[in-house]
Order: sequence, then structure tokens, then C-alpha cells
Amino acid sequence: MKNILTILLLFTFGAVTAQDLNCAIEVRSDNIQASNKEIFSDLENAISQFMNQRKWISDKIQPQEKINCNFVINITSFSIDQFKAEVNITSSRPVYGTTYNTPIFSHFDQEWNFQYAQFQNLDYQENADVMKLTTLLAFYANVIIGMDFDSFYPEGGQPYFNKALQIRNLSQNSPGWGPSDGSGNRNKYYIIDQLMDDRFRPLRSANYQYHMQGMDKFKNDNSAARKEIFEALEKIRTVQERLPNSVIFKIFFQAKRQELINIFKEAEPGLKNRAIELLGKLDPSNVTNYDKIKS
Repeated sequence: MKNILTILLLFTFGAVTAQDLNCAIEVRSDNIQASNKEIFSDLENAISQFMNQRKWISDKIQPQEKINCNFVINITSFSIDQFKAEVNITSSRPVYGTTYNTPIFSHFDQEWNFQYAQFQNLDYQENADVMKLTTLLAFYANVIIGMDFDSFYPEGGQPYFNKALQIRNLSQNSPGWGPSDGSGNRNKYYIIDQLMDDRFRPLRSANYQYHMQGMDKFKNDNSAARKEIFEALEKIRTVQERLPNSVIFKIFFQAKRQELINIFKEAEPGLKNRAIELLGKLDPSNVTNYDKIKS
């Protein structure tokens, strides 16, 4: 009996430590007329279990190192087992020595098409598109993990971007995965295309500098940290000038806009003015928001 209990405890411990994501899932169906609303709560639970109980990361992850993310899935069309949805996806990571979580990823995907029957098991295979829903979830799980790892190690997310690219290539003939899907280039095809493109490597370098040299040192020396963050923005500018309107920049500033305003509000006047000017160039559609730095 003791040996059996030991095996059960080891199995339970292994299952807990295998959880790499701390992923909050919300499925909204307010605009859907359906006699069986339970399918939406079942879908929410199934996705939550799939994302949170799967081993996504090759390294051993401690409970406090799990990556925080959120999926708000708004069902726009539903018939029997066919779903269409728009999904808001965000992720964040803790800042060293504080209780603050800095946003890493923020994207609104308008093209989620999948099939799901109530109580259906969510099957997934890395090298095959066996189920549209799990393929979508696995793609974003790997993008989120890759961007998180990039913020801790120079290009540390590469293995996960490789996986996301493989998923994209397996799926690109399906609705919602092509280069012309979505709004402009704001789609899955170009997200991973740009993360893997050598021309965008300064952006990945900026991701590391922004977080490890900036945010993680903010508590001890906020003046030096602000300068590192400004230098990271300058790296982004070198790419943005050559490749404007790229989806990866929109994701970055959607995630960081309010944080950047808060960071530079307390900067010395010279850096504050340069930050307002630079951010206005990098994120021109939100230039008026950056004027808040002055106040």
C-alpha cells in the first residue's frame, strides 16, 4: 500500500509541475441564440484544462514561473458544432522584486473558425492539424511562451517560435490562417512570419533590453531603467522606419502603451520630451495618448 501511495503522490506531483501556463479562459456567447447554452461553459472548461494542464515548455518550470495569459473568446457564430469567434489574447510576466506584472502580448484575432461538440476531448499532435481548435490554442501558446522567453534571454523564445511556424505552415490553407485573412496584416500568418524574420531581430533584442535591463531594474534605479527602455524603443525605431505598419509593432504598443505613459511621466524633462516625440513616431495613431506624459 505504501508503494502504491508513493506512486500516486509522484504522479500527482508530476501533473502539477507539468503545468506551464496560468491561463484564464472566458467564453462569451451573449449574442448567440441557442437552446443549449451549456456547450459554451463546457467549451470554456475544456480549453482551460487543455491550456493549463499541458506540458508546453521543455525546461522545468516552478509554480511561480508559470506564464500568465488570458483568452477572451467571443462567439460570433454557432451552428450545431461549428463555431466562429473573435478572440482577445494577452499575456504578462512579473517584474523582478515587485508585485507588478508587465504586459508582454496583446492581440485581437478576428479569425477563429473551429469545430467542437459538447464533452469532446481536445486532441492535439505537434506535427499534424488534427483539430482546428487545439491548433489555434497551441499556436498562441507557443507565441506567448516565445515572447516571454525572449524577455528573459536574448532570442530565448526561438524554439517556441519554430513550433508556432510549424503550426502555421500546417494550417495556412485553412480559413483564418492565410496572409490575406483578418484586418490588414494583423493575422496569425504575419505574427510568426515577422517574429522569425531576421529584419525584425532588433525588435526581439529590444524586448530583452526593455524587460531585463529596464523593467527588472526599475525598483533599484528607475532613472537608469528608463534610459534602457528608451534605448530599446530606439532599436524598435530602426526597424519600424523600414517596415512600418507591421503587425508585431501593433502588438507591442497595444500591450505597452499605458505602461510607457506611466514610465515616462516621471522622467526628467529632457528624456520626457524625447520619449513623447519618439513614441509619437512609433505609434502615430495614438500620438494624443502620449501627450499624457506631459501631465
